[in-house]
Parts: sequence; C-alpha cells; structure tokens
Amino acid sequence: MKKGLISIIIVNYNGKDLLKSILSSIEKSDYNNFEIIVVDNKSNDGSQEFIKKKYKIVKLVSNKKNLGYSGINSALKFCNGEFILFLNNDMEIDKNCIGNLVNALKRGKNAVMAAPRLVNFYNKELKSGGTWISRAFYNGHIKGNVGDSVKEIPYLGVGLIRKDFVEMFGYLFDPDYFIYAEDVDLGLRIRLAGKKAVFVPDAIMQHMHAVTMQKANKSFSTYLMERNLLITYFKILSWGDIILYLPYVLSARIAALIKDLVAMKIASAFARFKAIFFVIFNFTFVLKKRHQTQKFRKVNDEYILKIFTEKYLFKPRIII
Repeated sequence: MKKGLISIIIVNYNGKDLLKSILSSIEKSDYNNFEIIVVDNKSNDGSQEFIKKKYKIVKLVSNKKNLGYSGINSALKFCNGEFILFLNNDMEIDKNCIGNLVNALKRGKNAVMAAPRLVNFYNKELKSGGTWISRAFYNGHIKGNVGDSVKEIPYLGVGLIRKDFVEMFGYLFDPDYFIYAEDVDLGLRIRLAGKKAVFVPDAIMQHMHAVTMQKANKSFSTYLMERNLLITYFKILSWGDIILYLPYVLSARIAALIKDLVAMKIASAFARFKAIFFVIFNFTFVLKKRHQTQKFRKVNDEYILKIFTEKYLFKPRIII
C-alpha cells in the first residue's frame, strides 16, 4: 500500500464511447497521485481493445462474464493505493474533486468513505446532495438545498474509500448483488463497523445517469433492488430490530406492489412479489450472509439507525 496513492476503479460494460470522457477528466485532476484500473464486464463493443490501444497506463481487468457493478471486486487485488475511488463509466469529475474527497477523509473522525455531490452532466442540475434511507428499507437521493458543510450520509454508489476497510471485508460490493442496493449494503456495513460515510458538497462529479443501464429490463431492476434491500435488512440489524420493523418493511412493499397493480404495471408487481419469496425460500442463504457480516459489528443498532429517516419515504418520485 502506497501512502496517498489513490487506486481509481472504473466499471465498464459496453461503454467504449463513455470511457474517453471519464479518463480525460481524471487526467485533468489537480490530484495526480493515482493509478487507474478499468474493470470490463465482458463488453462486446470494443471497449477492451480501445483501452489497450489508447491508454497504456490503464490497468485492464477483464471479467469472463458480466458481473454487474459488483464486478468491481475483481480489481481489488490490483489496487496499490491507500484509498480506492470507485466510479461508473458514465461520469466526469471536476478537477478538484479527488483532492476534496481526500481532504474530507483525512479530517473526518471515523470516516472511511467520502462521497461527492452529483450533478446532471447535461444541464448541471443537482442529482444527489446526499442520500436517505428509511426503516422500511427504501432509499433515495436528496435533491434539495444541500448546503456547504460535510455531513454524514447512509450510502452513495460512487466515492472514495479507505482500502484497509475494504480489505477487512474482502470485497467492496457484495458479490451476490450484481447491481442495485449494493451501495446501501456498503454504507450500512460501514455503520455496522462503527465508521461513517460523509457527503462532501465541494467534490463534484457530473453523471449521465446510468447510461449503460437504460436498456435494462425494468422489472428485473425492480426485482434486484427489492431482493438486495431485503437481504441487507436481515444482514445488518439485530434480531430485536428485525422483528420490530418487519411489519413496517413488509407493509411498505405490499403498498408498492398494490400501487403497481393499480397502475397496471404487472411485471413490476410480480418482481416485488418474487423478491419477497426469494428471501423466504433462500433464508438459509440469507442467514449465512448475515453471520458473515455480523462478525464485523462494533456498535449497537442505535448508532446504525441514527442516519435513518422517514422524512422522504412518502415522496415516491425520489425513491431509487
């Protein structure tokens, strides 16, 4: 591990046309002590050939199949840095973004992850001024006035994290999640270990909003989101709070399912139903994951739930 070095990991799937933009923005960064690793999830658009030909300094990790965002774990053994900056391929970073994230981590007591302000790449409007999560285990981005102060947040899907924390678990994102809610799971594992993630408003990244996922099956995305959130619910909380909040968690999902049925979104409703039954019929698998995760508990649920809020739950337009 090299002090101050940042290992930048970019996950790519058929994003050849996006890679030039993000790599160019990294090259313009004021912070120049970094290495770049591109994880390619078996693209068929020439992404790998493009990297090999145009960016000799970039380490290319080629997965044998599409592992989703969790494919990022394939790059960890190649990371030499004190910090890991994990990014989507559909982004650009401002020149002072990395430095501001590093400074926030160095100043933040118990902070192991620093997350940026996300703005829309096309119109520069705010996309994420931090995140929220409710006790119903639904979550989303905050899009109101975010202020100028560093603050605790429950999670974010991109950001800077201390490598030694990642090594403690042996993975960044749960390898069984593929995509969706993997960031929530990471954020709550950070809380479970008695640490925190912070939002850094002066570290700005421009996001094209999931360009590589726009063609994904919507009902499959709903299934993954619901399944992964439920698994994390059972992984993170104590049994007492699992039992306490379970009626609330299930009621929220039943309400979402009914809303889909009323709107004639049958595939989406079935996806939510399927996710619940996955957890029920694979509960031994869920318990095994819980056991593995709970070994890292350093705090009680009061500390974990301190960052939870119900304030945004009934604003479905910002639930993700």
